[in-house]
Amino acid sequence: MQHVTKGFIEGRNAVEDINWTVPVGSIHGLIGANGAGKTTLLRLTLGVLWPDHGDVRILGQHLDRDNAPELRQRVLYVGTGTPAPVGWRVGEWVRYVSLLYERWDARWAQRLIEALDIGPDQVIAHLSTGQRASLNLILAVSVRPDLLLLDEPTNGLDVVLRHQFQTLLMEMAAEEGNTVVLATHAIEDVERITDTTTLLYQGRVVLQGELDSLKTRLHRLQVVMPREWPDRFNHVPDITAIEHRGHVALVTVEGPIEPHINAFREAGALLVEPVEMDLAEVVRALLEREGYTRESVRWNVL
Repeated sequence: MQHVTKGFIEGRNAVEDINWTVPVGSIHGLIGANGAGKTTLLRLTLGVLWPDHGDVRILGQHLDRDNAPELRQRVLYVGTGTPAPVGWRVGEWVRYVSLLYERWDARWAQRLIEALDIGPDQVIAHLSTGQRASLNLILAVSVRPDLLLLDEPTNGLDVVLRHQFQTLLMEMAAEEGNTVVLATHAIEDVERITDTTTLLYQGRVVLQGELDSLKTRLHRLQVVMPREWPDRFNHVPDITAIEHRGHVALVTVEGPIEPHINAFREAGALLVEPVEMDLAEVVRALLEREGYTRESVRWNVL
């Protein structure tokens, strides 16, 4: 996407001036708080929504209303609560979906459905939430899409199934060159299986790139200052947050940390040592820098 903007009601842009690239054959994480624009971005990619401004290219082609139906044979979207005819039997629904897609892999679908112990005669309305989510994912990967767009796809799956589908996605990308975009709040999923990541906030790209570069964008230092905290450190642009606990401060730094380590030692700090940050902490710190806070909520996912 190049300079893509999509406006919604009340004059607010759902996404604004988005420049976004997903490498072919990668698993790409799309993360951000509720309302950040993740679902809008996926729907623009699929051609369900159309940008007010900007250009969208999918699989090397400019996306327009003429070629959107053709591209939808190669691009598939699975979201939370993807609809299915609840009165149908599983076998009927599978047969119907198989007729929609030219690249349908019947043997692959049958093997996965049997592995999940879902019978073809089971009525979809009688399936559990996890079984429905599993069935949606099975149908998606059986289409063999070049680009698979997943919007919170593992909601309702137990830990074992979630892990199995993550492994399946990694194998698809590695062995067959499929590209997967995973929009999720589950930071641990992003950390485990993605190669590249984009962080959204209020319809804007805050950061995108390889996962390792995102994780090293911010650092945290534990600083023990025996006397009053020097005020000058409260105004350093690269210091994005300071949390005081008596004489101990947890300092979040963006960019190289060595100059800050030296500065704290020169200011008389008794101890300056790095503290490891996981991806969830890095993302939370970046969002708080942008102005996103939920002080009354305790959370370990976005």
